[in-house]
Amino acid sequence: MKIIHSVALFLIFSMNAFAQSVPKYIELGDEQFDKNRFLEAIPYYDKAYAISKKNYYAGYQLAVCYEQTLQYEKAMKGFKKLSEQAGHDYQTKSIYKYATLNKLESKFDLADSIYQELAKITDIDPELLELANRQREGCLIAKREQQQDRHYQVEYIKKLNSNFHDYGATENPADGHLVFATSRNLSGEQYQGSQYSGLLPDMMMYEVRENGSYHNISNKHRFDKLNTKWSEGSGTFNASGDKFYYTSCENEKNAGCKIKFSALVDEKWSDPVELNEFINEPNSENKHPSLSITGDTLFFSSDRPGGQGGSDIWMSLRGDDGESWLPAINMGKVINTRENEITPYYSSAHESLLFSSNGHVGYGGYDIFGAKGHSFFSPDLFNIGFPFNSTWDDTYFFIGDSTGYLSSNRETKEVLDLYKFSVPNERLFLSLLFAGELMVDAQIVSRYRDVGAIDLVTFRAEDYEGYALFQPVITKKKDLRKLFNSSAVEGGSVASNLESARSNRAERTKSRNTVVAQAKPAKIYESVDNVEHLYFDYGDYTLRLQSKQALNDFYAAVKDEPYKKINLLSYSDHHGSEKGNVVLCQKRGNAAKAYLIDLGVPEEKIQVMARGEMRSEKEKDHWFRRVLDRRVEVHVESHEPLSLPAARNVVLRKPLTLDNIAEKMNLDPKDVHRWNGTTKKVITPGHSVRLYIPNSTIVDPKFFITEENIWEVFD
Repeated sequence: MKIIHSVALFLIFSMNAFAQSVPKYIELGDEQFDKNRFLEAIPYYDKAYAISKKNYYAGYQLAVCYEQTLQYEKAMKGFKKLSEQAGHDYQTKSIYKYATLNKLESKFDLADSIYQELAKITDIDPELLELANRQREGCLIAKREQQQDRHYQVEYIKKLNSNFHDYGATENPADGHLVFATSRNLSGEQYQGSQYSGLLPDMMMYEVRENGSYHNISNKHRFDKLNTKWSEGSGTFNASGDKFYYTSCENEKNAGCKIKFSALVDEKWSDPVELNEFINEPNSENKHPSLSITGDTLFFSSDRPGGQGGSDIWMSLRGDDGESWLPAINMGKVINTRENEITPYYSSAHESLLFSSNGHVGYGGYDIFGAKGHSFFSPDLFNIGFPFNSTWDDTYFFIGDSTGYLSSNRETKEVLDLYKFSVPNERLFLSLLFAGELMVDAQIVSRYRDVGAIDLVTFRAEDYEGYALFQPVITKKKDLRKLFNSSAVEGGSVASNLESARSNRAERTKSRNTVVAQAKPAKIYESVDNVEHLYFDYGDYTLRLQSKQALNDFYAAVKDEPYKKINLLSYSDHHGSEKGNVVLCQKRGNAAKAYLIDLGVPEEKIQVMARGEMRSEKEKDHWFRRVLDRRVEVHVESHEPLSLPAARNVVLRKPLTLDNIAEKMNLDPKDVHRWNGTTKKVITPGHSVRLYIPNSTIVDPKFFITEENIWEVFD
């Protein structure tokens, strides 16, 4: 009996010791989990769950760690087991995870049935229910589109991929060299990875040869000062290829990732420098930089406070001095979700933003989405579809000179690999991709259209609208006089218009309202103080509703006056080529001319003067400044001085309705509607409204920008 009693006491003490160790194991597991060291967290959660099968938290965290380290079979078993056990806090989350992993395996019918069962649970978290409904819609879309042949080819790059992670391909625009991140064993010292098997990633560079082969030139263009023992991710080059912005997670916790840049000096990359805290928010993950070729806009992902949840896409504008970046702006709730949005790519050719998300309606894992809209904050959103997206993770979309790249784990289900596709013309390629001209005719109406989650299958080409505030890259200007001497546009040759634009730019800087293109007879008066401005969307020459109302008011005031001529001075911002901007200005002026003719102005009394760029790229610049530069000015010549009423245009900094504007300006709402054309829609930031107010009226810079206060607002 004594022996039995001793054994019983030993078992009791052992059980107490095990019970006491469970909280410690969970504490150690959480410590590693919070550092994204999921591989190192697994043994602690595993031990805690083995001791106490009723500790559902440990079981759930263990399954999540398996999922995060791409051990999907183990993760699926763990979530399935927790799903079948009722009455604990992690059941609904486990059901959702189990369904989503089945979706990754293209088991769409099974996943859909599980999401339906999840929706029947009465006390489900509303946010989780919304995610489940989105996943169900993704199942429907994926099933249908997998049956379509879209005639696109996405190719696995066998010569670049290894048995480890290879991802984030980007090209240097100066020489076409390809840079990507890899967790394979390189020559430098690297720490062991804590999330995936293998080493922490470093960067490699390859030369892309004319015959399509790849040659490793990492030794010639070494990243010795950029690659460390910790994690480095591929990034983005500036237009000249002599600056490189990338992600670095160099610290003892392998967390708190920051965006750095390095300059190429004497064929060597300089010591990296961290960007300021507007980019690298302290105590946050700041990753995946994408720089516009202008160098004035940086997109990146961050999980900083103030976002929609998880990692979001943010943007920042460059300040006046070097790398003095301005406060980052969240891209808003249409682009960002409660889940994760990562790896942005800005296409200057198409003026659109592409990124990866696991929160929008998709086929499984991360899908690549495109955003294009009247502003950054109210775009339409498109899942770019198969074969670019799969049921697995598809990320790091990038388009180089003639080749596009993405990264996906669709091949092995365990590691990210590099894929490529042909892009003969980026703008045409993305236009077809976004407009869905190659999509099936059948429509699946999205229940989530109100939040912008529109899949290409639901999208029709006739739904497409142009976009204004997505700014393109700016290229180095060339002397176009020799190239376009024989090219003609209405109102004069391109070359002569260019020459006129150049010669008059300095004088325009002194007085924006003074016409200097042609001499006027001494007794001819021209309106200067009262000039209507017609504003246009970027790259567009369509008259806005406000512009039509402005021309209506103008014609009503001038039709009974003895005027001689109406001059339409048309301008653009400095983005794009000079030749293209002059042609665009001509089209803008012609649009205003055609409208005046329809109102009753004799055609011979109207002259279009395409002035080209309002200011040079070297002058002080801001994107709101460029909004004001894209305009047509309506001037009147007469033998007698005329006093014509003209509205004052203000540009919105915040979304407002016309009624909101009337309230803030202490104006009659009926008047504001009459001046701008009646609309109840919210007017987005960057668009202008017409107000008949004196130039001396001070407007609130928190809401409105004018020609007079723009630098007060942004200095």
